[in-house]
Amino acid sequence: MAEYSRTGLLAALLLFTALTLRDIYVGRSSSQSGHQPPDNSAVFPDTEPRKPAKAAIYSGPVLRFQYCKVFQDYSQAISQVYPDIRIQGENYPPTAFNRCVAQLISYLKLLSILVIVSGQNPFLLLHLQTPPAWTWSQNNKIFSCLMAFFLCNMMETHFLSTGAFEVTLNDVPLWSKLQSGYVPNIQEMFQILDNHMKMNQTHRKFV
Repeated sequence: MAEYSRTGLLAALLLFTALTLRDIYVGRSSSQSGHQPPDNSAVFPDTEPRKPAKAAIYSGPVLRFQYCKVFQDYSQAISQVYPDIRIQGENYPPTAFNRCVAQLISYLKLLSILVIVSGQNPFLLLHLQTPPAWTWSQNNKIFSCLMAFFLCNMMETHFLSTGAFEVTLNDVPLWSKLQSGYVPNIQEMFQILDNHMKMNQTHRKFV
């Protein structure tokens, strides 16, 4: 029974370590890519079939979404009504402070799992009284590791989630959920696009 328990703890530790290292690596990659200008050709495909002569000099309107769960539905509907618009989607970057806090939680998650599995009491090293929660975690190591893993993941998601729905047309802001506080329905989005397209056409006539 003891052998089985040790094997389970080792397997759980390896699994949590692998997942945590993956989260840390993905977080670093996304934070680094957030400081680079977006690659328009890699974010979202054109709504029309590519033409070799115009692939590198596309000059039509570009509609960019930053980012929301309804992006797929909106992009499909808009591409049907406005086939000349190229639609792009990307994650809206969190603030630098939130990225740092999420990174810190990732390291804390890995450290807490290692401490629980190793059984080394950190409170004795700090000359503090051992709380009952530590004793409980040592009697329920697998459950404690699971709880630490999922709780830390929830906090990471909270700090990395922006709830943004930012829409731009040729780098001109059309909509911002961060400012308005809500996501427009598809009919509102069509009306906004139609107004801006008409304004652009009027401006070109006078120019």
